[in-house]
Amino acid sequence: MENAEPQTGIIILAAGASTRMGQAKQLLRIGGESLIQKAVKTALGTIFRPVLVVLGANREQIEPELQSTEILKVFNPDWSTGMGSSIATGLAHLLQQTPSIQQVLILVGDQPLLKVATLTALVELQSQTQAPLVVSRYTNTLGVPALFTQALFGDLAALHSAQGAKALIQQHLHQAAVLDFPEGALDLDTPEEWAAFLTKINFPG
Repeated sequence: MENAEPQTGIIILAAGASTRMGQAKQLLRIGGESLIQKAVKTALGTIFRPVLVVLGANREQIEPELQSTEILKVFNPDWSTGMGSSIATGLAHLLQQTPSIQQVLILVGDQPLLKVATLTALVELQSQTQAPLVVSRYTNTLGVPALFTQALFGDLAALHSAQGAKALIQQHLHQAAVLDFPEGALDLDTPEEWAAFLTKINFPG
């Protein structure tokens, strides 16, 4: 009898204040949908469940964008202390709701070129390599989306508030499998990046 595939959950980090953008970038719209809706749609396009969105700053404006009954939501009251607290909050809530989760994909909402195939490839690479960590590589950077197995859940939960997933990635780099995701280099942090993106990318709708 073949071993069952490990259950994979997804955490979407959407708690930041987008201070460099000057507005909630989760609400920026591409092709008729907001960035956070696009991230959720991509996550729900996979077979991985549950999908959890971590909210923080601008919760009142962002939450109405999350109408799907398929997703879980959790509010991180300590969002201002840094991404690490949102990761820990998301993981704790995910495990509380679904204790059988054995690995988790962590992604952010400002990588608009993220596709279902990328998330699936991260999980497939873990299955092939049995690595405890699978990370994305773009422009000489290793980062998210990334997959963390149960072996690293304790480290994720213990992240210092100001640290993000990259701190843990650096710590366990010797154990990591790496997936090339050049499109991940495009994230949207400033009005200039947003304006440049709109001139180059033509989404339908």
